Amino acid sequence: MSNLPSVTVIVLNYNGLRHLQDCFSSLLKLDYPKDKLELMLVDNASKDGSVGYVQANYPQVRIVCNEDNLGFATGNNRGAREATGDYIIFLNNDMWVDPQFVRGLVKAVESEPGVVSAGAKILNWDGTRIDFAGAICSFAGHAAQVGFGQTYDPQEYNEIKPMLFACGGAMIVDRQVFLNVGGFDDDYFIYFEDVDLGWRLWILGYKVVFAPDAITNHRHHGTMKSFSNYRQMVLYKRNAFYSMIKNYSDGNLGQVLSAAMLATVGGVIEQAVASGQLDKDAYHIKSTKSLDDSPILLDKLNVSALVAMQDVVEHLPQMMAKRSLLQQQRQRSDEEIAHLFRPLFPLPPQITAQTSYTVADAFKVQQLFADNPRRVLVFSPDLLPYPGLPTVGSGLRAWGIGQGLLSCGHEVVFSMPRPSLKKFEKLVSAETLQLAWEPYGMVDVVNTVQPDIVVVCSWGIMKDLHQHPMGRVPVILDLHGSHMLEREYQNLGDWHSNAQAKITAFQEADFLTCAGKTQLVYFQSWLQQAGWSELEQRDRSAAIPISLSPDLPKHCPQDELTFVYGGVFLPWQDPSIGLSTLVQQLERRNAGRLYLFGGKHPWIPIDTGIIDLLLEQLQKSPRVVIPGTVSHEDLIAKYTTAHVAIDLMKRNRERELAFTTRTVEYLWCGLPVIYNDYAELSDYIREYDAGWIVDPEDSEAIAAVINEIFDHPEIVTQKSQNAQRLAREQFNWEKTIAPIDKFVRHPSMRYRPLLHPPTVPVVIEKLLTAPVEIEKLQARLRGMNSSKFWQLRQAWCQLKRKIGLGKNKVELVEQLQPLIQSNQVELETLRNLIAAMESSKFWKLRKAWFRLKRTVGLGQNE
Repeated sequence: MSNLPSVTVIVLNYNGLRHLQDCFSSLLKLDYPKDKLELMLVDNASKDGSVGYVQANYPQVRIVCNEDNLGFATGNNRGAREATGDYIIFLNNDMWVDPQFVRGLVKAVESEPGVVSAGAKILNWDGTRIDFAGAICSFAGHAAQVGFGQTYDPQEYNEIKPMLFACGGAMIVDRQVFLNVGGFDDDYFIYFEDVDLGWRLWILGYKVVFAPDAITNHRHHGTMKSFSNYRQMVLYKRNAFYSMIKNYSDGNLGQVLSAAMLATVGGVIEQAVASGQLDKDAYHIKSTKSLDDSPILLDKLNVSALVAMQDVVEHLPQMMAKRSLLQQQRQRSDEEIAHLFRPLFPLPPQITAQTSYTVADAFKVQQLFADNPRRVLVFSPDLLPYPGLPTVGSGLRAWGIGQGLLSCGHEVVFSMPRPSLKKFEKLVSAETLQLAWEPYGMVDVVNTVQPDIVVVCSWGIMKDLHQHPMGRVPVILDLHGSHMLEREYQNLGDWHSNAQAKITAFQEADFLTCAGKTQLVYFQSWLQQAGWSELEQRDRSAAIPISLSPDLPKHCPQDELTFVYGGVFLPWQDPSIGLSTLVQQLERRNAGRLYLFGGKHPWIPIDTGIIDLLLEQLQKSPRVVIPGTVSHEDLIAKYTTAHVAIDLMKRNRERELAFTTRTVEYLWCGLPVIYNDYAELSDYIREYDAGWIVDPEDSEAIAAVINEIFDHPEIVTQKSQNAQRLAREQFNWEKTIAPIDKFVRHPSMRYRPLLHPPTVPVVIEKLLTAPVEIEKLQARLRGMNSSKFWQLRQAWCQLKRKIGLGKNKVELVEQLQPLIQSNQVELETLRNLIAAMESSKFWKLRKAWFRLKRTVGLGQNE
């Protein structure tokens, strides 16, 4: 007990009477020595009787009264000067704390030398969701909370970790250090003063950490609800500029400040154009449009950015003086603390992602943060090689890319299609199921994961990724094959519609990767049709071979000569000549065995083409074993005990472009391959002498190869060693991933022109059709089992696409406010839309579902 430091808990208050009972009642239950604990209320001239209430009900609380509302920064600074504790804890008045709250903060702040501040784990009021579990800050000084809105799991976020800043609503700091470094900046009033303090502490040689054992619950913005959004936005944007000006070093300030200022101005114009308040084209010198002298009206949130920038100009002398003093005392460089930032996230309010990435790329801001690991979300079009699951080539392709990025130190999150897991739900974790994507629901996964980069491993599913311009992230489109002939075989749309979908997918991509150099040449014409410039085609595309782990399995062939053929049976693949010739030779010699692994696609109803008839013939042979579809780990185990793989396919356009995953996996397992003479992969096999290259329709040549295999086992042994050498040197994901890793570390977006604003009649038309669309949805939902989340999400997304207005309540109100003021739209209609469109986040879906049911009058069981 005696060695615990003394602590002062400062509760700042402004007209927060309704919060004080919960807050101080919980503070009185703290498990901390009373003689080491001081409780203080700092009141910013409240008019609601707060001070009298605390005096009457909590006499042990020390009260410091200010004559005016000094704001968060100055108010807490006053409390810090009055405090007596070794440490200060700043606590919002709309919180209640766990009894171990102070102990948890003290434990973290004394966890290692140099740590002088720590931030608590903050939950929502009922403790079901996370409010703060770490700090995020962009290069432009805009901050957010790690884990915000996620369902609270006591098993997560339980490590003491460094972070840029502690949330000022529940943090501890060494009192003397706090005072020595100047405390919170008085010029901030409120918002981001905690960001600035943490950033300053790191620069001056101190450390800030997350305190997982200090838990508190928060009503969230209990005091600031009384202030207008546009006034709050001025503080957000102004204070972020203040932080940049003060804290960046001389070598980096020019780059980041220029980028942030241009992004802010660009955001104002973008918002004005998007809302129909500004016709930007009319201002161009060659425009034929006429402009009168009438003023242009911008909404208040838009103007707030300009007011914030003017505030910065007015206070620039003070900021530069503070900057000079801080830079003279700097102990750490920007590069040393760059790992504490997520450079482009969160995006500054009202600035589109494209604008942010454009300016960051132009001013090479990303170079400062190039060593930072990125969070990458990989959308697989198929099952991934998780334990117990069968896997097809496209899934292995996605897995290899993700694992390659993991090997570079990035954080990678995988998402599989939800329908693919229908038969395998018991074999995967709850988290895997939660992150599985559904048609037209991929953006929900993006919102949950909050990645820096998205990798979409098929142009066919790009249509499901509808990203909002404000929250958009760079997209890497990875292509396993052309995916055109496959669609013809499956009768999936006509050629024209498929071609247009493919072009549209390329238009939405920022970087293109594919499996081979031949494919890369093929895709260039598609990129050109999608509007990619010659420079973009050169700098934003790369061939990444099919890649597997650098840890190769041990090849231990069994005594009997064994051939394998494995994979999903697809109609554009015809291995009949090669397999029939092999079986004929096995029977002629009455020796050896062929194992045929695979079957129909695990979850997509694709015709198997000629394979069924071929299997019917081959299974008559005693030399053929057909185990069917097995899990991926069982398949690899069998490959490692075989001798040779055969992968001969009749030639067609799809096979000529294919870079076959199954073949790379054979080589990786130490199996030399009897392979086609026309594909790109054959050049690798020939160069490394890792198999036999033959015409897949020349049965005599195939028979000669098989006889050589029987007669010269030493050749098979040598080629087996060569096969793994090829896999290790050319198809190792740690060696092939470099082009993607480079883009992930220096992400940027292809330029896309601003969309022309919708005219008022179009907005009215969409709004007036919304009740009709809701009625249609009501009819479709009758009898639906609403407890199935995937059904709810699909219906939810369909409704939002049909209505086509607004991403959230704030945006929707802004967009429709002119119509309401002009009596062109009834307020009740707007309320219905808000209720129907409040949130697309998966964890809010059920709540929003019931809100929707009440709005449109659905029954209890519909």
